[in-house]
Amino acid sequence: MSVKEQRLKLINEVSLKKGYTFGDMNPFFVEVKELMDKIEAKTMKEYMKKLKIERKKYEQTIKNRLYG
Repeated sequence: MSVKEQRLKLINEVSLKKGYTFGDMNPFFVEVKELMDKIEAKTMKEYMKKLKIERKKYEQTIKNRLYG
């Protein structure tokens, strides 16, 4: 099972347990919809490091769009 498959399985389990639907109110929505495809990793540790970097880039892009 690839790292992305493992992460999706975990996200699905947590979402079901917490009662999240798959929509923009789910805290994992941005990761799955916007960031996951940009990350290439062989281990979960590497994936999480790259996720943190991609999340910061994404947040900065959103701030730039909103505030110019």
